Amino acid sequence: MTHYLKVPSLIILLFFSKIVSAYSEDILTTRALLSSDEQAILSSEIDGRIIEIPLKMGQKFSKGETLIAFDCNLLEAQHQAVEASLNSAQITLKSNVELAQMRSIGIYEVELAQAAVDRAEAELLISSLNIKRCSITAPYNGQVANVFVKSFESIDRQQPLIEIIGTGILEARLMVPSKWMNWMEVGLPISILIDETNQSYAARIEAIGANIDPVSQTIDLRAKFIMKHDELLPGMSGTVTFE
Repeated sequence: MTHYLKVPSLIILLFFSKIVSAYSEDILTTRALLSSDEQAILSSEIDGRIIEIPLKMGQKFSKGETLIAFDCNLLEAQHQAVEASLNSAQITLKSNVELAQMRSIGIYEVELAQAAVDRAEAELLISSLNIKRCSITAPYNGQVANVFVKSFESIDRQQPLIEIIGTGILEARLMVPSKWMNWMEVGLPISILIDETNQSYAARIEAIGANIDPVSQTIDLRAKFIMKHDELLPGMSGTVTFE
């Protein structure tokens, strides 16, 4: 189960509540907050006991890499039992088909045997899905932001286990006066001076909000950096310049 993080509206409002739009000839500025669209808190879809957490906070991982592994001895034993049941049902079906051809039994017995095979196949599918849930794998390349559990702990279904952040290109959230809409457009190049690094980075407007806040008369924008910069982290902030 994946819970995607959303920055609380109140925090965004407080961050942008003092937007400074500086007018100096043709230069306009506003504030930006960096975020990642690949950020999630992962949880388990089964109850179980953790046997391994190979990564710690701050370590990087690749897509498909195991983040958390569970003890699945019981589920694996159940899977073997379901496989045996399916094999038995298939043998019964084959036998009943042969008997029906010799008119020793009726079609009703064959249909019952076929239904038993169908049920066993469905149970095997469910068992296979549960086996896949014995580990949590990375949905994308990223980095561990936080780990909420430890090895050998017993956990409940949907319990938060690990927080991850993708290492892809970050986004910037902006809030600008609604009167800028007469010239604002997707693809517009901007420059973002990040407070924490004191460096400027090129970006482009990626999306324009669907509504204007009636109180502040502002609209949300989403920008994306042109290139990936390893030194940039979600939560950093800076000043955006429109030229």
